[in-house]
Amino acid sequence: MDIEWLEDFLVLSDLSSFTRAAQSRNVTQSAFSRRIRSLEEWIGISLIDRDTVPPRLTMAGHLFRDAAREMVRQLHDARIALGHRNHAFSGMKFFVSHSLAEHFLPEWLSSLTKSINNLKFEISNGETYDGILALSSARSDFLMVYYSPLAPMSLEEKSYPSIYLGSDRLIPVCAPNEAGESVFPLLDTKSRNLPVLNYPPETFFGRLCNGINRFSTSHPQFNIIAQSPSTRILHSLALKGLGIAWLPERCVKADLLANRLLQSGSDAWCCNLEIRLYTSQERSRILKPNLWENIKNLHETKLLFT
Repeated sequence: MDIEWLEDFLVLSDLSSFTRAAQSRNVTQSAFSRRIRSLEEWIGISLIDRDTVPPRLTMAGHLFRDAAREMVRQLHDARIALGHRNHAFSGMKFFVSHSLAEHFLPEWLSSLTKSINNLKFEISNGETYDGILALSSARSDFLMVYYSPLAPMSLEEKSYPSIYLGSDRLIPVCAPNEAGESVFPLLDTKSRNLPVLNYPPETFFGRLCNGINRFSTSHPQFNIIAQSPSTRILHSLALKGLGIAWLPERCVKADLLANRLLQSGSDAWCCNLEIRLYTSQERSRILKPNLWENIKNLHETKLLFT
């Protein structure tokens, strides 16, 4: 058995799509499917119900998922213990979602290092669900992401405790016209054929936008003219007046104050967000002594940037 088979299975269990899972693993869908088949043949039982849309885990698949996560964690821990890690630099491993890496993490880390000495960090960033896999497979010590009940994540609080770091909102914005008014106003009655700069539907923000629009009383029908998982790209396109983009308010605060962007709809079109820091019970025990509890106490006493 190959450890990649286990990681493939964990990605598939999170994304519920062979196509998206294969893209996430940077392999062709046919190669990805063969690897899942190889895992099932090695175990001797079907893990995926391919007759459903989207594909779902079988009962055996649900039982095996926790075992797979534990096996991947133990293998990575063993690899580290045996010295196969880069010894030139060894810091705590942070996985941060794209937008937080640019607009929240720097100030937060600056605040943290003023309160706790001698901290080192290995930082990577990406899509929320890539971070969930990195944390669950022990390739990351911490996961810093947005959270919303509109798009729940597959992390159980008992196994993956979290700390509330701060709040934000996902808001619709667009460029102003010459009169300083919204070029593409989102009306609460009818919103038809407005140009939208969207996220792929399988991403965290994509799921949030689907939820916002699904529960809207105006039943909007938008004209999606560009799609990207990157808030930075959608932000740039919105500044050029190409359409409406739902962006974290922290990312566009300066643009709103300078009237380079306007909120294009009422608060009914917005979504409240929490910023959370996750770890696993296992990782929290082998980090710098009491680090997790220290971070938690600093936030509870509001001594860290929020």
